Amino acid sequence: MTISLQDAFVIIVEDDPNAHLIALDLLRLSGSQNCYVRRSALAALSYAERLPRVDLFLVDINMPGQSGYDFLRMVREHEKLGAARVVAVTAGTLMDDVQKARELGFDGFIGKPLKADRFALQVQQILDGESVWDWR
Repeated sequence: MTISLQDAFVIIVEDDPNAHLIALDLLRLSGSQNCYVRRSALAALSYAERLPRVDLFLVDINMPGQSGYDFLRMVREHEKLGAARVVAVTAGTLMDDVQKARELGFDGFIGKPLKADRFALQVQQILDGESVWDWR
């Protein structure tokens, strides 16, 4: 099932205020109506449980407390949220980081800094069921 960016429920999990504002602005400028930000893995999980559904998590890997890898595991084990797409959005762009993300089951990888001319398109591709692996 594909869903439009305008109708999707998206949670950005990002501890850096500048980074989450950029991602949020880019998505809202592209018509996203249900895009939310939480600054930690636990806050995102708690908030997601209260939404009618979550279609996509955009997750920073390097966060204090639980990492993006920890968050992925928590989502996959969660009864309600396990089917949501989870994409790493991070500045860690070494090939080892990308390979680890693939092996652990992320649905994609988008490197920072975000590319304003293609970020919303990448998110829509992910919502359409495609994998996006853009670490450069």
